[in-house]
Amino acid sequence: MNTLQNLSGLPMSVKKLTASLLHLFFLVITLFGIGTMYMNDNLGVGIVRISDTAYEDTSGFNEQFNRDMTNIFHYIKYRDTFGTDDSVSLKKRMVSMMFGPSDTENYTLEDLIHQLESSGYKLNEDFSYVKTSTVPGIDPHDKSGYILWTAINPDETSTGASDSRRGTLNETALSIMDTLHVYYTTYQRLIASPSNLHFRIVYADPATHETEVYENDPSLTEENVKQYEKYAILPGNSVFFDTNIPDIPLNTIPALAAVNPYSGSNFYMIAAVDTTYPVRDIYSEQSSDYRAMQKYYIGGFVLMILGSLVSLVTLLYLIMVSGHHDGTNEIFLHRIDQTRTETGLLISCVLAVLAYAVCRIVVCRIAHLTLPEESWYMADQSILMAAGYLCILFTFFSLLRRYKARVIWSNSFLRIWHDRMAMAAVHRPFRVRLTASFLFYLMVNAALILLFWFIRERILLPRSITHALLFTVFGAIAVFNLWVLGALMRRYSELDRIADAVERLAAGDSTYKIDTSTFDGRELLLAEGINNIGDGMETAVREKVKSERLKADLITNVSHDIKTPLTSIINYVDLIKRENITDPRILEYLEILTQKSQRLKTLTEDLVEASKASSGNIRMDMVELDLVELVMQASGEFEDRFAQRHLTLVMNAPDEHMMIRADGRSLWRVIENLFTNVCKYALDSSRVYVDLTRRHADLATLQAAAEAATEQGSPVAVPDRAVFTIKNISSSQLNINPDELTERFVRGDVSRTTEGSGLGLSIAKSLTELMHGDFRIVIDGDLFKAEVTFDILP
Repeated sequence: MNTLQNLSGLPMSVKKLTASLLHLFFLVITLFGIGTMYMNDNLGVGIVRISDTAYEDTSGFNEQFNRDMTNIFHYIKYRDTFGTDDSVSLKKRMVSMMFGPSDTENYTLEDLIHQLESSGYKLNEDFSYVKTSTVPGIDPHDKSGYILWTAINPDETSTGASDSRRGTLNETALSIMDTLHVYYTTYQRLIASPSNLHFRIVYADPATHETEVYENDPSLTEENVKQYEKYAILPGNSVFFDTNIPDIPLNTIPALAAVNPYSGSNFYMIAAVDTTYPVRDIYSEQSSDYRAMQKYYIGGFVLMILGSLVSLVTLLYLIMVSGHHDGTNEIFLHRIDQTRTETGLLISCVLAVLAYAVCRIVVCRIAHLTLPEESWYMADQSILMAAGYLCILFTFFSLLRRYKARVIWSNSFLRIWHDRMAMAAVHRPFRVRLTASFLFYLMVNAALILLFWFIRERILLPRSITHALLFTVFGAIAVFNLWVLGALMRRYSELDRIADAVERLAAGDSTYKIDTSTFDGRELLLAEGINNIGDGMETAVREKVKSERLKADLITNVSHDIKTPLTSIINYVDLIKRENITDPRILEYLEILTQKSQRLKTLTEDLVEASKASSGNIRMDMVELDLVELVMQASGEFEDRFAQRHLTLVMNAPDEHMMIRADGRSLWRVIENLFTNVCKYALDSSRVYVDLTRRHADLATLQAAAEAATEQGSPVAVPDRAVFTIKNISSSQLNINPDELTERFVRGDVSRTTEGSGLGLSIAKSLTELMHGDFRIVIDGDLFKAEVTFDILP
């Protein structure tokens, strides 16, 4: 291919013409090689085994042997019908026909011969015949009547027209001559003349022990027959053959029994072929022809390979340079290529029909003038196939140039129709679009299937043309359905990408964007809408982060601004207390100032910590901690405060350690806030329940772990969980959602008469989640329950 492309000094048009001529020439060489192999008796043997396969091992030998067996049975059946072996009796009655109520005639073999000769037939010495002349109109020598009896079917007799076969005298005579020809040639070839086929058939009467023998080799026995390379022993009393010849028909024994002159199965047949071929007959001739055909087969194979390779190389070169001209990289389109794609295909179809008509009416008739009649069919098929191939090349290269120029789709009526339908369907409901698409799919398939049936059943064309058209329509059906499948796969791929985008947006990935370059129609609008939603979410998240940062900065700055004068107030109150003040009213005022300033200080610190916890701006030192020990320590420190409210602490803790990973300071603050919340809001003289339990993984968690293990390809451990629960009865009615209690500045005491700040539970929840734990609040009437959960270390 590179050699063809780099031919120096030749313009591109000359290169294309040279490659085209070489392609057609070697295509003819390829077809000639294929024809040589196809017409060869070695077809099906294979190029590797062809030199190792003898004629006696081929299907041609087996077919000739079986054909001779059938002819021998034919000879036995009609040996007494036409005379003796040495001569044919022309005076024997062959047929009886009735031409009218009282017009019945008998015909001898001699009469039938004269009848055929008078009708323009010429009989050869072996009783075969050829038509030498045609009598215009109705043959005056031929008669039509009822066949009452024939010598070749003596058992089929009738006495009148009601149960007889109707036929002409010539048809009956020709049928008898065909039978006589087979009988006579079998006798002359296998019995009267030496033959490489030896056979002996013996029939025996089981009652009288008389025998009837048909043979051409009296010395042939069951013992010496196996000295031949190919033999067959067929006993009448068994269904098994003793033979080394494959593919002997199963009906051979029934056919042998059909010509048995006696009753019973006391008969046998011995046959063999002398593969040294000492006699010149059909076996020796076919063996010589087979050896010659072996050489032709190898030659045809070489021509096929050589022609195929060169044809393929030249075709690839033509595909590569199609549309190109000297000195430019642009694709040159011929005038037919500049039309709409469907118009070009229609023009190609019209040219194909015209080419077929010209070849059939003109070229084929010219070929008939120069070729023998037996070659007309092959010549017609070759001419039509060549014309069809040229039309296919013309259409293919036109489409190829369009494809290279990127106009095969854009310059088509189908593209215009598709765009208009897409624009019309964008704003249609889904059920309307689905119904229209399904009806279109059914209509196209029905039309193509109907066209396939019409070509197959109603159009009378040569078999090759019919097969080509059927293959084209079948290809169109396959291409259309594959196109629909591709469109559905592309559509569902787009829906999968949209669903994936929705899942990622739902998971919080607002930066994810769908590449809409491959989308169209309603899915394009949907993808663009999801991208816009993502942009909106990203903007909202960005604004929220900015707002949270500003609030955190504001809280920090305000807290700092409050903390500075508050510290001064606390210090000055402390200094005033150190003075010797005896006035009880002033002391009361100082105590109130101390309480309120300390509460304000605590509120300021809680506010700063809540801001840091909600924003995650806290450094966590994650270490191993014993949750049981930490809770027991906290309960001890709050014992006095519980006693002040007359609260009874009921502790349920296991004896084992519950080791978790958490930040000690933050976990202490969580437990402290929960105990403080109880001290503030629990009903006086009530019980407070603190439970520490080990919780095993539930079924949903185990299933999720199994799915994760399947995706990762390795096992995923599911640890137990340590659960800290604190429960108390609230002193006031809890008419609030549990989730709202963890919001900042929300208090269970709606009247806000207690000293709480509304930040304790919010801080506890934020710190728990920063330590990868779970924080949950449950409210049941006046019952308040807080639950903190962490994974237990293995």
